[in-house]
Amino acid sequence: MRKNILILAVIAVAAYLVGVESAKARGKNYEDLRHQLERLWTNPEAKKSRMRMAKNAKKSLEKARKNFLGS
Repeated sequence: MRKNILILAVIAVAAYLVGVESAKARGKNYEDLRHQLERLWTNPEAKKSRMRMAKNAKKSLEKARKNFLGS
């Protein structure tokens, strides 16, 4: 049992170290992605689209509620 736990711990540490190194190598890409997401979120057209989708979802929910409750 101890041997299995030790093997799992070694594999976990190795996976963590490999992940950290690959993240460092791609660090700039993560910043680019963050900026793209921020631009998309603050885009006025995207805001309008999100509002429209929320309004449609609310209408659909009300319609389904009325059909289910029979009111």
